Amino acid sequence: MNLNPTSPDENGPVPSSFVSSERAIVLLSGGLDSTVALALAQRRYEVLMAVTFNYGQRAYGRELRASKKIALHYNVPHEVIALPWLSDRLPPAMAEARPGEPEDGFLADPLPPQEETRQVWVPNRNGLFLNIAASLAEAHQASVIVFGANAEEAQNFPDNTPAFRERLNAVFEWSTLNQVRVETPVGHCNKQEIIEIGVALDAPLEQIWSCYDHGPVQCGVCPSCRLLKQALRAVAPPSEADKLTEKPRLALAIPFKRAD
Repeated sequence: MNLNPTSPDENGPVPSSFVSSERAIVLLSGGLDSTVALALAQRRYEVLMAVTFNYGQRAYGRELRASKKIALHYNVPHEVIALPWLSDRLPPAMAEARPGEPEDGFLADPLPPQEETRQVWVPNRNGLFLNIAASLAEAHQASVIVFGANAEEAQNFPDNTPAFRERLNAVFEWSTLNQVRVETPVGHCNKQEIIEIGVALDAPLEQIWSCYDHGPVQCGVCPSCRLLKQALRAVAPPSEADKLTEKPRLALAIPFKRAD
């Protein structure tokens, strides 16, 4: 894995020996993208804190557990911000199951991309998170917010795109006195590439939680799990799992409830 710097627009990987004088705040959901983004941020900036949001999402308990372990791994202070008012505005696929509703009732067969996006879309979630993070960054004299966008989800989620980041940064030039900016260090990568970067950086991938559900293991069938499983297979096909002597934990270290 090449960890040489990429272009500034991509905010890509940098050598582990490089740390700038800038301070950063990292949005950490406990998933693959934000975990590897934190691993990269540690090599680029002084990371002041990792921030996790509780907005009533079904997977919050698992996301919190994962985020705590990952922040501890990197010795980064961890802050949780509650947004209880957002819980009443979640789509059913993301909210806690209501009485009489099956716990996995939202796990249907794959839908067309636009419909699947609507099923899991939380109103202005990333815009809200990043604006809160900008306030925290300015208050703590940090100039950077690190956000785990990725190229695959950018195809269907407009708030994962470079255009979204650039327009937010234009707003923050006016709404923060220190011109806080958003960086997306894995925004140009697909899930397979993000896993490969995480392995190269020895990120604690065995701790991540990428599932929309909150069971004892990741469900394996929600849109997020499907993307993760596809990427894991590309990195470590089951038939070649015994060959992963360098990083054996990737073979089956991220269990799923339902296998194909």
